[in-house]
Amino acid sequence: MKIKNSLFFLLFILCVGSCSSPYFLEFTEFSEGWKNTETVEFNFKGDLNSKNMSLVFRHNNDYNYANIFLIAQLSSAQSLIQTDTLEFLLSRPSGQWLGDKKLTLIEHKLAYKQSIILAKDSLYSLKVRTSMRLNDLISPIANLEGVLGLGLLIEDDTNEKK
Repeated sequence: MKIKNSLFFLLFILCVGSCSSPYFLEFTEFSEGWKNTETVEFNFKGDLNSKNMSLVFRHNNDYNYANIFLIAQLSSAQSLIQTDTLEFLLSRPSGQWLGDKKLTLIEHKLAYKQSIILAKDSLYSLKVRTSMRLNDLISPIANLEGVLGLGLLIEDDTNEKK
């Protein structure tokens, strides 16, 4: 029995060690939804390798919308690089969520930037806020109920030519 447990532990360590890990992963959690006055900020360093950046959006079934609109502002220590208004579809017309569902948590990996190269050791900031409004209304939705968290995932670009 001890040998079986030792072999299992050794195989587990080998599998974990051989799996590729993200270059950067950070989350901001929300305890009572995402208020329209809250801006999420991620700070990270660049390197010379091509990267893919994704936002990871987590919510539960209390989230009442089929999409989400976000304003994303990417900047370096020296200057603003780009401001984007993003719309991500989160469910099918039938109401079925497009993300990965784990019990009451739904997680969406939303592509933000593909094959981006950021200067080595330069500091970068990504600020993200909501921009959700009800149809025919100008004022924003004050709080997005059911939003649990937002994360930034930066991974090596697997399509990069070596």
